[in-house]
Amino acid sequence: MDFLASESSAPVNAGVHVNVMETLVYEEIDKQLRFYPKNLRNYLNLTEVATYALNRLPPLYASSVKGVEEQRRVAARQYRSELTSAVRRAIAAVERDPLRSSEPIVSEIEVNYRGAENTLGQIQELLKRYNLLEPVNKEVTWDNCLPLLRQAFLKLTAVQSPTPPAINERRSMPLPPPPPIRTPAMDNRQIDPKNTLW
Repeated sequence: MDFLASESSAPVNAGVHVNVMETLVYEEIDKQLRFYPKNLRNYLNLTEVATYALNRLPPLYASSVKGVEEQRRVAARQYRSELTSAVRRAIAAVERDPLRSSEPIVSEIEVNYRGAENTLGQIQELLKRYNLLEPVNKEVTWDNCLPLLRQAFLKLTAVQSPTPPAINERRSMPLPPPPPIRTPAMDNRQIDPKNTLW
């Protein structure tokens, strides 16, 4: 079965799984970089260091808290020296080529998050431009966005639809003329086909 073929092939109640080795690699990177000068630590791309090390270590996946604990024990027993060595080599490899220019992979979640934040900023600017944002609400957030939009739409509809005249004003308004009265003679008249325009 090809699980990458479509999203519908994934089970409905699919849980989360983690590669415990990723966590251990980042912990080891942090431990080893404590001995490096601060300017070098800030200069290293930690994602590249972790990727380099992870490509040289076996994955240790778990899907439960108990599984994570067990995988940590396995790593401590079997892979401690390999982990330390892989991270040391990774730091050296990335340190050797610090000016290397690479375009990082951006996750779809990050792209969607940035797009959503951009949209939220555009909503805020639009509300400010048309004076539809109350001074109390200085910033539009995801928590207050819907109520603020509802309030703005109510303001706009109130401005566009005039209020109906009061009862006293209605009495002083002239009445429209009555419709013409039809007589039976009007209903029975003959139409001369020679005088028609059609």
